[in-house]
Amino acid sequence: MLNYKYLNNIFLFSKKQIENSKIFSEEIKLSKSYLYVNNQTDLSVVKVDGYTIILIGYILDIRDEKQTTDDILKNIIKTYTKGEEDFYDNINYLNGRYMVCISDKNDTKIFSDATALSPMFYYRNSVIASHEIVLKTFLEKEYRIDLQEISYDMNSFLDYNNTEEIYSFNPNLFFSYSKLQFKRFFPREKYKIQTLQDVIKKTEKYYLPQLKWLNQNYKNIYLSLTGGFDSKFTLALARPIINEVQCFTYMYRFNDLDKYNLLNKHKKIYFMDKVIVDNLVYNFNLNHRYLFYDDYKVPSEYLKQIARNTSSHHSYKLSYMLLKNFQSDGVHLKSTIYELAKLPYHSFADMRVDDEWMIRILQNWAPAEIKEDKKLLSKLYNDYKERNLLNEVIDLDYNLPLMLYWEYRLGNWHGNLTQESDFIIDTFILMNNRYMLNQIISLSLNDRDKKSYLTEMIRKKWPALNYFVANSFDTLEEH
Repeated sequence: MLNYKYLNNIFLFSKKQIENSKIFSEEIKLSKSYLYVNNQTDLSVVKVDGYTIILIGYILDIRDEKQTTDDILKNIIKTYTKGEEDFYDNINYLNGRYMVCISDKNDTKIFSDATALSPMFYYRNSVIASHEIVLKTFLEKEYRIDLQEISYDMNSFLDYNNTEEIYSFNPNLFFSYSKLQFKRFFPREKYKIQTLQDVIKKTEKYYLPQLKWLNQNYKNIYLSLTGGFDSKFTLALARPIINEVQCFTYMYRFNDLDKYNLLNKHKKIYFMDKVIVDNLVYNFNLNHRYLFYDDYKVPSEYLKQIARNTSSHHSYKLSYMLLKNFQSDGVHLKSTIYELAKLPYHSFADMRVDDEWMIRILQNWAPAEIKEDKKLLSKLYNDYKERNLLNEVIDLDYNLPLMLYWEYRLGNWHGNLTQESDFIIDTFILMNNRYMLNQIISLSLNDRDKKSYLTEMIRKKWPALNYFVANSFDTLEEH
């Protein structure tokens, strides 16, 4: 049975009308499908000149923090009626965690945010839902279809999940209910490398409007702080509103007798994080607290329920710690997407397109049971490649490994991970829009390898933060 306590913003699209649904409380009839929601779903509906646009979740325009949700939805319709290029150019500037549906007499189309931070799942190009468990339960109760679980833990690998025939919705594709098929709408132009300064010039001005929007819309803004590059980058960007930000760090307890060299690899990471975070908090007077793992014993019922109702199977303890510490009207300012400004795989794989190299990359992220089974990995990848229209990415000369990281690691694995805590607080990432992501993936291999964008933006926004070297006990004095 579904436990709605752990399910945020549930919805489902179906080609067929449902009779007496046991899951949903409201039906919205669209031209080519039906949308089903319940009374907890965060729903906005705007109708203009025969067009219906529906938003589930939150959305903002990175160009103007003053635009309301209604303003943004009306502008989407305005550009949609002008033509594809105007429409796609406009939605590239939209950040948030959302599903957008546009329906007119000819079609009903479904779009995701830039990295499927609000994940969606689909079955046989027919039914789309907000959660894997919602889709699976719907198929069992309404269609008497009992899907089997995959025999090994997929852990959101590629677009696979835990259930046979249920796949994750790729953030750079939209679904057409008139054609019952997906269409890729990003990328649309030939890939080209840009200089670091060009990328900074094109992106820098879009951070402050987002910070202003956050400050206007959330009473509590939480920032997860570590000793790494990514969270220091977020901290630097957040400087204009830093007095409104509550920083926190997951941590183990250490004492004065603990020696770094004697700790295991896992504990060494946390020990170093604590040294760096302590320095950041002391020197920059941050509002910060530690959440110590040892202080929390997760009830077995909580573990059981969250395992059943979410898809990632990542770290349920973290979501429990958030539940016990943070207010439901808050937002978690995260730093995950910035990995695209770095080099999240071996440099020799960069710009490769052949299957052999893709398999070598995927082996790093594959489930342990199949990591060495290259024949199976090849089949899984090629099926994924066909479903997600990757040949169109290759034809435009885009960096395929980076696009894989974007659409699979961020668009499936990380999106699913957010479901573990989205019923507690929402998630926000300053770069979750296609315009800015397209800029940072156009950085050269050398700039990404050196983390040049992150370092330079920290230097511009809060230069003193660079004094403390990321993931190191060193400071600039040692360098």
